Parts: sequence; structure tokens; C-alpha cells
Amino acid sequence: MLPGLQDLCVSRTSFKWGIPVDFDDKHVVYVWLDALTNYITGIGYDADGEGTEQFKKDWPADLHLIGKDIIRFHTIYWPIFLMALDLPLPKQIFGHPWLLQGDGKMSKSKGNVLYADELVEFFGVDAVRYFVLHEMPFENDGVISWELLVERINSDLANTLGNLVNRTISMTNKYFGGTVGNKNVTLNEEDAAIDADLKSVVENTATVVEKKMDDLRVADAITEIFNLFKRCNKYIDETMPWALAKEEEKKDRLETVLYNLLESIKTGAKQLEPFMPETSEKILAQLGGGHVTDKPEILFARRDLKEVMEEVEKLHPAQPEEGPEEEGPVIDIEAKPEIAYDDFMKMQFQVGEIIKSEEAPK
Repeated sequence: MLPGLQDLCVSRTSFKWGIPVDFDDKHVVYVWLDALTNYITGIGYDADGEGTEQFKKDWPADLHLIGKDIIRFHTIYWPIFLMALDLPLPKQIFGHPWLLQGDGKMSKSKGNVLYADELVEFFGVDAVRYFVLHEMPFENDGVISWELLVERINSDLANTLGNLVNRTISMTNKYFGGTVGNKNVTLNEEDAAIDADLKSVVENTATVVEKKMDDLRVADAITEIFNLFKRCNKYIDETMPWALAKEEEKKDRLETVLYNLLESIKTGAKQLEPFMPETSEKILAQLGGGHVTDKPEILFARRDLKEVMEEVEKLHPAQPEEGPEEEGPVIDIEAKPEIAYDDFMKMQFQVGEIIKSEEAPK
């Protein structure tokens, strides 16, 4: 049978930094007590009831977003502190998963360390934002590596999104001088069904994305937006604008197709703004209010994995692993079975300070 909640010690004597305990100068307040209260003091909480307008406006938090490794502190101790202060609890707490190194633990000796600023320098802020948001599932940890980054950037950002925007703008310029209107022309029932399906996806995306975000499923939300872009690419394959352009009597249908594409991409770009703000702004700027740019910008360039890894190697050359002699003696400890909690509680641990070291006789 598991024990109930135990008393929590809120001070320590093993270090000196921290807020001193006024009744014992050997003790300082343990970090989890004073750190957690920063959530309310930082926005103007006052113990005498004179809280700032910001505190009254922002507390209680609609969502308290934390790493899954500190759930205990935020779902047990923090609510206890708040209840002791007669303050409302956060309306919702979510412990998000981790983003793990693809080939095991990061190690300088392996040369596989990933630094956020270097990732941005290689791929740009929005590309890194996309990867992190897209690759961190709701229930499980995500995986990050240089290889996965290059693969995702090439497939999703360069191909699915970048190529879609570029060729739609190029066709609009080539066939209509950069400006198209909604002629709303279909040549047959198949055309009508294709147009209706595209519009259905576009119209439903905002609703689905909002629902995913309400459920804190960020990766699923951004996937829905890219499903819209994929549907646009499929629409190009279905309608074949280059074929329509060969026949003058199909010019109105061609204009309708390009208009539908431009409006669909605009909708997707607006949905993309919270996730990839710079990219969203660039897309909308190129599509314009009624006239597309005559010089479309490459949103995301494809990256060659071999070249990227060569650059990474120059930045972080693999270091030779240190042998046992440099690391100190290796102690072979036989694994023992776990003990029961009650037996563990009977044990006593003490911390000592080494004040002198000398060679022992013999």
C-alpha cells in the first residue's frame, strides 16, 4: 500500500544561497518554495491584499504549461501553497513531453550536441519552430536530430509549402500578368466536385485547428494546416493549369483555378501565423491584395544532408572518448533488486565534508 502525502521540508542547510530562515541562520528556503511563488509575485501579488491590476487580470492562469518532469511540484505543492494563501488555482495544468536527441544522449565527445542558436543559423527561426512544434506529440516524447531536421525541412517546408507558393505565383504571373479574379467557372461535374472538396478543406481547417489547440494538441494543429497546403498541391495535379492554358476557351476555368489556389493559400498562411509568423507574413506579402509579386521569394531552400553534416562536423568535431584511466577507476557494482518503500524509509543517509586527505599506512 502506497503511503499518503508526507511533510515537505521547505528549507535546506546544505548550501548558503537563498532566502534566510529568520528563526535559524543555518537554514535557507528551499528553491521550490520561493520559485513557485514567483508565478504570482512576478505579476504583482501582495500578501496584504494590495495586488496590482495585472495580478487581478492574469490570475488565475488559464493554462499552466510545464515540463513533465516537474509535474509533482506543480500539481501537489503549488496548489497547496495557493490554497494556504486563499488564492484560486490555475484552471488547467499541462506537463508537456520532451524533445530527445535522435541518437541517444547529447555528448560533446560524440559531436552530436544541438544548440538552438546554431539550428536557427542553419535553417532559420521559423523552420526550427516548425520542427519543434510538429515533432513533439501530445502523449510521447519527440525526437530531434540534424538528419530529421533536414528531412522535414526538405519535404514539408521546401516541397509542400515553398514549392506550392512559388509555382502558384509563377503561373499567375505567366498566364494573367499577376492578377486573377473569381470567374467561378467549372467545365463539368468533376471540376465542380474538385473545387467543392478544396473549399471544404479550406473552410474546415480553422475550426479543426482551434479544436486541436483547445485540446493542447499543437503538433496536430500544425499538421492540419499543412494538410491544407497538401490539398492545394493535389488540386494543382487534378486541374493541371498548364494544360488549361493551352486552350483559349478554357481561360476562365484556368483563372478560376488560380484564384481558388491563391485564396486557399492565403487562408493557410493566416492560420500559420501563430506557429511561423515570419513565413506567414512573407507568403501574404507575396500574394498581395489583388496582385501577386512578380518576383516570388524562395521561402525555404532544400538542404543537402551531406553538406549540412560536414558543416556541423567543423563546428563540433568529435572528441576522442576518454579512457577509464582518465575518468578514474571503474567500479563494477552488481545490480541489486529494488527494496520496499517501508524498508527504504528505515535507512539513514548522512552527508559529510572531506577536510583532509592523506595516504594511509600500508
